[in-house]
Amino acid sequence: MATTAPATAVVAPSAPLASAVPSAVAPTTAAIVIGTPTPDTRPDPKYWSSWPVIPTLSAAARQIYQRGIALGNDPHVFSTVGDCQSAPNVFMGIFESYRSPLRSTDTSLLQTVQFYAGSFSRQSLAVRDGLSAPSALTPLWADPASCQPDENPVQCELRVRKPSIMFVNLGTNWKPGASAAPYEADLRQIVDLLIAHGTLPILSTKADNVEGDNSLNLATAKVAHDYDIPLWNFWLASNNLPNHGLDPRDNLHLAPVAWGPRSYTALQVLDSFWRKLNLVEAAAIESADTATAESAPSVTATISVSPASTPTASTVIP
Repeated sequence: MATTAPATAVVAPSAPLASAVPSAVAPTTAAIVIGTPTPDTRPDPKYWSSWPVIPTLSAAARQIYQRGIALGNDPHVFSTVGDCQSAPNVFMGIFESYRSPLRSTDTSLLQTVQFYAGSFSRQSLAVRDGLSAPSALTPLWADPASCQPDENPVQCELRVRKPSIMFVNLGTNWKPGASAAPYEADLRQIVDLLIAHGTLPILSTKADNVEGDNSLNLATAKVAHDYDIPLWNFWLASNNLPNHGLDPRDNLHLAPVAWGPRSYTALQVLDSFWRKLNLVEAAAIESADTATAESAPSVTATISVSPASTPTASTVIP
């Protein structure tokens, strides 16, 4: 009996057990608390249909732009990659024509047209009838008169024009019912090309639903989210237009009624961004225009076409 110790003698007190743990482990809990990451408050791509028409400028987008200016991109040049619906006669070219709907009182937007003078009416080398995400990456679709043999349309436009900003308007030329996965993969390659060149991509949603489930717009939102770059939500802007702005003959291409709101909201995106990205020049232009306005007599505008107002989210596709 003397050789058997009581059961309580075998269990060590709690303090000695703790002291047996190596001291290096002790700070683990405190380190986890201190290193808690900042929550991502950006909107979820699956709710893309409720994202605002005019995007905000992220820190990542600003860095892409500033790096491009350092590389030699022209701050006064924007460009576009897309199909025939991105040609100047349909997309923003009107702002450099006698048919411009802008009034003399649209001071801010007129300054934006002035800042990017020449870009609105110029045909992009990355815009062609029938262009899709994969063909935008194919040298066979490049203009042989302006592009090098191994260049695709996007690379060619970047080399020739050195744009600081590029709208990416793709997705309409897609096989009905086809998977969005190849489109997303190609879109990521296009975005990679633009970022490597220091050109800020502005992705856009489309009004049509050729794929049948809006998965291309969702894929576009995913890419915008992953790269933290702007998404111009034209799908939402077209929500208040007849037949969503689509030609009823094919429910695919935009009807003329949509050309104005599309161009106008794109101009609003440019207006918002260039002022934030070029603060000194923006202040100089505003100061000069203010001085001119104060010294000139008042003029009554003769153009009475009113651009569509920016819509609010009325429909959300989960």
